[in-house]
Amino acid sequence: ELIGAIAMTEPGAGSDLKGIRTRAVLEGGEYVINGSKIFITNGSIATILMLVVRTDPNDRSRGLSILMVETEGLKGYRVGRVLDKMGMTAQDTSELYFEDVRVPADCLLGGAEGKGMHQLMGDLPYERLLIAVAGVAAMEGALDETIKYVNERQVFGQPVAAFQNTKFKLAEAATHTRVARVFVDRCIEQLVKGELDTE
Repeated sequence: ELIGAIAMTEPGAGSDLKGIRTRAVLEGGEYVINGSKIFITNGSIATILMLVVRTDPNDRSRGLSILMVETEGLKGYRVGRVLDKMGMTAQDTSELYFEDVRVPADCLLGGAEGKGMHQLMGDLPYERLLIAVAGVAAMEGALDETIKYVNERQVFGQPVAAFQNTKFKLAEAATHTRVARVFVDRCIEQLVKGELDTE
């Protein structure tokens, strides 16, 4: 029914979430939001945002909260540029702007301010593991294609695979790929047992 986006990255606050400056101030029964976001996947088409905001300007760690914001007809909300990307073009990446945007206080995720950092970090091992699984699959696919290519490609009357340096490089690539697979498989086991930490 709704298209979602996680709106946390800001100019100057990407990896360092504690640097988020988009503010949400509680006024009566509403939060008033001011600020901007960048590099937001699905940003231009999102109809609901998981919006990371600063609710306490004096506490870098516990001053973050998450508001669930429906965007349709939302006054003061504006989608900026859709940014050019090298890959993953099926999803847009956009800028978002909030100027005196008002949302009901019950949009606060978790019922109390200051839980945002904990909420974001809670699924971080799972999210990172998804990226790792895709990375290892790409490594394995690239290695398979490379082995096929060096066995088919002829140079100086023999397959490229017959050269000693090619064998060394393939062995090195195969080793890195196998080590990555074993490590990711172990991380999956830990995740299933609830033992995979954010580090």
